[in-house]
Amino acid sequence: MQAAEPDFTTSSATFEPVPAISGSLVRYTVVVSNTGGDSSYTRITIALPPGYLIATSDDCAAATPSGGRLLWYEGRFAAGARQECRVTLLPRPDAAGTIATLATEIATPPSGYFRLEARPTLVAPPNPDTVYLGPLGITPAGVATLGLLTLAAVGAAALAMKTRPDRAGMRLSIGAWIAIVTSIGFLVYFASLARNDLRSHTEFQETSCVIVDSSIRAFKSSGKNSGSTYAPEFAVRYDARGVETYSVASPPATSVSVGWIGSSQQALERLAVGSTQPCWFDPNDVKIVLLDRGPGGAYFFALLPLLVLALGSWMLAGALRSRSSSRPGT
Repeated sequence: MQAAEPDFTTSSATFEPVPAISGSLVRYTVVVSNTGGDSSYTRITIALPPGYLIATSDDCAAATPSGGRLLWYEGRFAAGARQECRVTLLPRPDAAGTIATLATEIATPPSGYFRLEARPTLVAPPNPDTVYLGPLGITPAGVATLGLLTLAAVGAAALAMKTRPDRAGMRLSIGAWIAIVTSIGFLVYFASLARNDLRSHTEFQETSCVIVDSSIRAFKSSGKNSGSTYAPEFAVRYDARGVETYSVASPPATSVSVGWIGSSQQALERLAVGSTQPCWFDPNDVKIVLLDRGPGGAYFFALLPLLVLALGSWMLAGALRSRSSSRPGT
């Protein structure tokens, strides 16, 4: 009589919380059950989604990840046996909208194979500063953008009326006005960065961070033949007002990413995994944590919108003076 084949079809993979939030812990539970016959050899691996592995527990507590995969069982799997693995992962804060699939592969050579997945779609954390107009939510950045667009449109319409019918003067004045509003938008952005840098020194609360994991993020530069820039990133554990908190710490927003990976490697060596480092978290949002505080070199780029603002203002003033002097009786 032929022995029954192993059967893993009742195995399951789940996750919590629902919905899963980018930048916050996601806990996966994988239960592997054999409701068929004995398996002389079974190999169970987990393919981890992008992010930082915080912990494994239960039957896979001793498993060590390698190349984004976790081998947590290998050997005989008897009929009626059950294995359970819990994986805690910290997705990156900018991963909202992606699917953080944790895939479990159960292989029983030579031909047996079963795959099960937990597939949370990551959502963005709620923004307490969001302004709601009915069902539509607008962030402060969106409000500022709408304000600048309105200012640009109203100003362009007013200049068109003022300089009509001088088409050349109209084009010059409207172009100068658009340059002015655009430069103001960039300067408002740099002002918000400066405000955040100031808050990191005056309002953020100091604590100690344990470096749980780290990586180097590569960002593709714009342009057909452009290379990549690199920045270090750290998964950290810290106490925020008596609550154990996990988050991803990146360099300050005003730091400048460079095309040389060596500086990021040096940062990973300086802030080694397992070490404890001073850090600072935002009392208004404890998930925002810094290992280094600004200011950074990004303020150098604020010189460009300042120059554009000065040039646009000069061009607009010249166009309006020319229009005024060309009127009859002047």
